[in-house]
Amino acid sequence: MIANILNCRSDEECLKLIVTIFLIVLIQMLVLRFLWNNALVKHVSILKPITTLLDAFILSLGMTLLRN
Repeated sequence: MIANILNCRSDEECLKLIVTIFLIVLIQMLVLRFLWNNALVKHVSILKPITTLLDAFILSLGMTLLRN
């Protein structure tokens, strides 16, 4: 998806792609934070809750790097 930014034809198209990527990452962080705090923390005693979106972003980034 990020490669599409380099190949966009107009400034408007580039802006739409950047906003879309930002929204996807934001939604992913919010869902990850919700699932982490409400599912994993309750069942795995060594895990700590995520308190900030920065923590969620770092965790999301780490999971993406491990997945790829």
